[in-house]
Amino acid sequence: MPIAWLSDLHLDRASPAAVARLHQTVRRTDADSAICTGDTSHAKRLVDDLSRLADTVAGPLYVVLGNHDHYGDSVGAVRDALLALGARRPEIRWLPPAGVVALPDGRHLVGVDGWADGRHGDPIGTPVTLNDDRLIAELAAEPTRVGKLAVRKVLADADAARLDTLLGRAIEDGATELLVATHVPPFVECLPAGSRIAHPHWHPLLICGATGEVLRRRAARHPGVTFEVLAGHSHARHEAQISPNLRVRIAGARYGEPEVQGGA
Repeated sequence: MPIAWLSDLHLDRASPAAVARLHQTVRRTDADSAICTGDTSHAKRLVDDLSRLADTVAGPLYVVLGNHDHYGDSVGAVRDALLALGARRPEIRWLPPAGVVALPDGRHLVGVDGWADGRHGDPIGTPVTLNDDRLIAELAAEPTRVGKLAVRKVLADADAARLDTLLGRAIEDGATELLVATHVPPFVECLPAGSRIAHPHWHPLLICGATGEVLRRRAARHPGVTFEVLAGHSHARHEAQISPNLRVRIAGARYGEPEVQGGA
């Protein structure tokens, strides 16, 4: 397993024994590097948790942020903390500023955090809410659902624009196999049909329509390039073939039971 895939570890909700088992499993993979697709823990302990993971992984630890990683602080503060961590520990690489990463196996890796942006389903009328609305400072500052949605869209659109730039740069450099890491699934097809979360009530909170649009457009324009997307967020393990050259893998997860998803 050259690259270990980790996602939705929620280490703040795992016992010390469960965390120790995770680290043992990572060591046993003999992975040369690891990709973490978000929700590692929460803001106050994120840096420590990522540092300990980096101590366990033999090579680089590539990271995108999930919504839970911002709990207890702001988006801006967490991003600043990740940049500072990367300056101290260059093997911990937050993917958006890391740019296009050429992997030893010939693939190219890019990543953005991604935010559920309400572009699918009814974001105002849905009865479902997430703790994001009160635990992430930028969202908590908005008193109405309309205001919170506007913040989500700004964050999602910025990530989508960044993703489009990174994909374009990789393709211009001759990439033919792209590995894309993000936290929020980019397509409704990523939610298992017939499951509770496949109901349209969940779509505004579980899908990033902005990144999905970018991926679908890039894949259509470049049929000779393969796009494999790794995401998490929904906790429902699933694979979706969106088009002949665009596939998405979603990580499964349970609170308190952090695990290695497998190889990337």
